[in-house]
Amino acid sequence: MKVGRQVEEEGWKIEVRVKYGRGAASLDIPEGNVAAQIYPNPDSTARQPAEEFEKALGNPVGELLEELCTGSKTCFLVEDGTRSEPYREIIDTIVRRLKNAESLTCIITTGSHEPDEEGNHRIEAMLREACEDYKIKNYSVIIHDCLKHPHEYVGATTRGTEVYTNRYALGHDLYVVASDMKNHYFAGYSNSIKNFLPGICSFRTIEMNHSLSLKPESTFGAHPWHPDPSRRTNPLADDMLEAMNMITAHGSIFTLAMITMDCKVVWCRVGDIRRVTTEGIGVIDRNTGFHVVPTDYIVVSPGGYPQDNTLYNAQRALELTKNAVKPGGEILLLAECADGIAPGRAAKEHFYDELARPIPEVLEGIRREYKLYTHKAYKFAELLTRTQAVHVHTKLDDDVITKIHMLPASEPQQVIDRWIEEDPNAQIIVFDDANKLAVY
Repeated sequence: MKVGRQVEEEGWKIEVRVKYGRGAASLDIPEGNVAAQIYPNPDSTARQPAEEFEKALGNPVGELLEELCTGSKTCFLVEDGTRSEPYREIIDTIVRRLKNAESLTCIITTGSHEPDEEGNHRIEAMLREACEDYKIKNYSVIIHDCLKHPHEYVGATTRGTEVYTNRYALGHDLYVVASDMKNHYFAGYSNSIKNFLPGICSFRTIEMNHSLSLKPESTFGAHPWHPDPSRRTNPLADDMLEAMNMITAHGSIFTLAMITMDCKVVWCRVGDIRRVTTEGIGVIDRNTGFHVVPTDYIVVSPGGYPQDNTLYNAQRALELTKNAVKPGGEILLLAECADGIAPGRAAKEHFYDELARPIPEVLEGIRREYKLYTHKAYKFAELLTRTQAVHVHTKLDDDVITKIHMLPASEPQQVIDRWIEEDPNAQIIVFDDANKLAVY
């Protein structure tokens, strides 16, 4: 097990600092009660993105991007503004190499996220600026809208997902995909495939695919392209892969895959999507996969803004670390939620409002009829059935938290103090940047 050492000893206590919003939160925990502090532990130093991208693009897995794009109809897929990625460097490095394309369609892959967000408009401006700077004449920039854009049917997967994709994404010779890889609590891993489904698909297609998230096999650490054959069973990720192959048809796919920390690059590889993604999964497992002995108490920080910008987003951190808490244990979640409960009315309705019902009704109702976003309520409800309490330190009002069966913690130190008062030998595991972890 990899254990972090970012602590300051203060007498018999340790000051534990974790990310919270755009700042940090501090907790004083007796040294003997800290079982572990766990956060991404890269096996290489984080480096400047522009340099790493240039180096990787000069040594691709397969052909050079400049050669692949020459005379081709090219589609460039960029992840949306809900992530903390080095967007400017990604865009500049890629667009510079697409000057000889016959045409260039740039799509910001929002999936079911809100398209009309400041972050997406910033990325849109960067793409337009780069296309102008490099004198690309025949280009367009689109922020995908899963509800309003025209979508075309390209087929159904073996699991019955009807694949409708953004019309502007079809018919290209080359697809260039930039993806920041990390663990994902039901798709196995965030990777380039997700830029197709959910990235550029219709609401209905995303909903059908995400209904598979209720299956126990749809979880982190499993993916059809995992280097370990015993970890390739993931129905939802397999469904995404089928959809990607339908969308791209006879086109080829070139990926810029990276693993970042605080907008610096820990790992980067480019070229053939399968080989690059498989390599990236191995790196993620080494850097962010942890095996722990479960304890009665855990502290979880998603990793600050934007990982904790909404309760909807922060939920991922709980799913990725839930294996560390014993049945009947307690969790302290530190998530500022500066942007509220959820990104948009529909997400709030099917996540938060659904979770406000009695827990047995939540689980039974969602199993009976899945609607997009209800998987968040389902996962929360499952967690609440196996824990004694989930305490939440947040800027959200107390009644917002109590309404969904959790306990507000305006003073998180008081939660820690009570744990230790009730059990002087209590063992506490602290997780930071938990949205990138996988705890087994």
